[in-house]
Amino acid sequence: MSRSLVRAAFVIALALLFSPSSARAEGSARTRSGWLRDAYTHVRVTVDGDLARTVVTQVFVNDLDSPVEATYGFPLPADAAVTGFASFQGGNRLDARAEDRDRASADYQRAADEGRAASLAEDDGQSRFRIKLAAIEARGSRRIELSYTQTLAALGGERTYVFPAARAEGSAPPTLLDVEVALAGDRPIEQVTSLNHPDARIARDASGRFVAHLSRAHGGLERDLVIRWQEESRPMDLAARAVRARAGEPAYVEARLAFNADPTPLLHEPVDVVLAIDTSLSMVGEPLERARALAQGILDGLTSADRVELITFSGSVDSDGALEAAEGATLEALRARVAGLRAGGRTNLAAALDEAADRLRGSQNGLLVLMTDGQPTIGDEDLSGAARRADFQKSRVVIAHFNYPSRKRALEALFPSVTTRYLPDGPAGAQAVSELTRLAIAPTIEDLRFQLVGGGASHLVGAIPTHLAVGESLRVMARADGNLTVRLSGRLHDRPFTVEEPLTVPASPDGRGDRGLPVEWARMRIGDLETKLDGAPDSSQASEWQSEIRALGKSYGLMTRFTSFVVADSLSPDRIKPGDPELRVHAPRTLAGVRALLPWGETVECVWQPDEELWLGRFLVPRGVPDGLYRVRVFVDGQAGTQFRETLFFRVDSKPPTFLLTRDGSGPLARGAKVRLTARVKDDVFDVDHDGIRRDLVDLKRIVVEVGGREIALERAGDEVWQAEVVLELPPGEHVIKLVATDFAANSSEASLPIEVR
Repeated sequence: MSRSLVRAAFVIALALLFSPSSARAEGSARTRSGWLRDAYTHVRVTVDGDLARTVVTQVFVNDLDSPVEATYGFPLPADAAVTGFASFQGGNRLDARAEDRDRASADYQRAADEGRAASLAEDDGQSRFRIKLAAIEARGSRRIELSYTQTLAALGGERTYVFPAARAEGSAPPTLLDVEVALAGDRPIEQVTSLNHPDARIARDASGRFVAHLSRAHGGLERDLVIRWQEESRPMDLAARAVRARAGEPAYVEARLAFNADPTPLLHEPVDVVLAIDTSLSMVGEPLERARALAQGILDGLTSADRVELITFSGSVDSDGALEAAEGATLEALRARVAGLRAGGRTNLAAALDEAADRLRGSQNGLLVLMTDGQPTIGDEDLSGAARRADFQKSRVVIAHFNYPSRKRALEALFPSVTTRYLPDGPAGAQAVSELTRLAIAPTIEDLRFQLVGGGASHLVGAIPTHLAVGESLRVMARADGNLTVRLSGRLHDRPFTVEEPLTVPASPDGRGDRGLPVEWARMRIGDLETKLDGAPDSSQASEWQSEIRALGKSYGLMTRFTSFVVADSLSPDRIKPGDPELRVHAPRTLAGVRALLPWGETVECVWQPDEELWLGRFLVPRGVPDGLYRVRVFVDGQAGTQFRETLFFRVDSKPPTFLLTRDGSGPLARGAKVRLTARVKDDVFDVDHDGIRRDLVDLKRIVVEVGGREIALERAGDEVWQAEVVLELPPGEHVIKLVATDFAANSSEASLPIEVR
């Protein structure tokens, strides 16, 4: 009883696939015959405080005389999440909605095999977003729109937004390119500059916001577009804001600390510094030059009270074997080694991290500065066997990432306190080196505690490090019912301190809108859960974490490794027992009519729904219709007359899923005992597929057990097995545990299990 049915002639499916990409198709679309022409690219960015929302619209043209399938790629920032995707067909916008990943992938393949317009988008696990564009007609075009959000790192009151210029080798720049970056926030903004593109026009719009504009014809971006600005700030800048998206629901709270300057500068505290530089072939050119400059800057900032060691790594690891006082001959020798570095060979990143851990394991004030593109090619590629978090318990870690960060999550999971910065190309990269140099040798808050006090604060998300250096910041989000206080405490120069900031939480939604905070809270929660999964994939809670990620992705419209976006005309539900399904067609209001021809000859006239902005039709499936797959043909009435639009599919399913309910062990049970209940599919379900017969997985919408008046949901534990652990809060005597299972066609069945409690 699978749900893998094609729901429309135009399907857009987004799926997360975690396999390395061999192609570097960033910002371009390629076919087997070559590159599609990028006729127009428009980038619209809105920055509100620390949150940047980017919308990329691109139009690709197939100049060939035959239809083609293409693959489009875009380099997402490592901390970004896709929040929307749309495609345009016949002038109509088709927006995506969140759906299970496996179904989305199957829908795309079936539609593509039948030669119908379809799109499949993938994140290949390397911070690149890939979209397969099927059935782009001869001499035709395809317009797509990608939306994503990201959190901007603050360095003092300074913030930076980067839009990537990377493009696959051999692809042509867009014929026309327009970029607009609008800056907003709760504090005054000043000193807005475009670091790599001095010809960008920066002005204020009618609302007083700073807006940066850049246009290109046939040239594209020769370097990353980097917009930098300054906001008013305090040395230890604690701030918070809150919005209530819906009446009757908790508000979304954002709180952040920017440690901009040392408010009580004292004597320098000695530090043990390990510089680890990637010298593999992928670092050749500008990345290695930037690494040299960063290392030299840090060496220049050390004092004779500090200790230092240089580790270089490619296929093997080279080090001095011990930390040495940062003075005289030691510094000169290290400067000479750094100046003479050359790139070549493969990358054993795990071995380099193990070497660094050996040096810092016993340090009371350690610092690891890792300079890499994060691409291990030999050794432990998934880093699961690399250094342990405990090895760096009293050390800060600063990672300088070259190219777009692709291993950020795996690297950060190794360290209890870490700051990762991407170093862009061009002049902006030189400034980033200067900032990281200051950050690496800055004063540090120890034993940091960050709290939201009062207001019914709950569901806190975001990492809170144990250390925070000058120039670093932290950001957390939560849900809250009422006013609260943001409190920060810790030790600076071995002296305790506390700072607080009151926050008024609005009692109801207001005219400012949600300012992106609900999606950002969900994105950060998903990030926390994925970090747990990566660190403990075999945990007993893994299925619970996966279920929550899937639910958040669907509720907040986010692409995750378990959810996908699907946009399509559809039959809802697409699996039914004889009854009353709905037909939803995303077609323009300007049409004279939309109708559907049912397989038994009946015609359904659809009615425009202004609230949903679609055409809705309802019909009855006669009770005598046998189970099976059926087609509905959709026609539209426009200025050119009546035209065929597409074929939709639905399945008639009248068979309920049947289960056998069992428990571990036998005999009477004690009151308060924990028992594992297992539900297994009782009857095999088969489905004819072309010329063969395949086993079809039971597809459940809901499966629960009723125990003592409580309903407890079961979780999938195998292909056709569901389980739950239940605490028996039942009085002594004989009882019956009832199982209720419902599939997506609303078929329901029950099973029972008698037990005795003593």
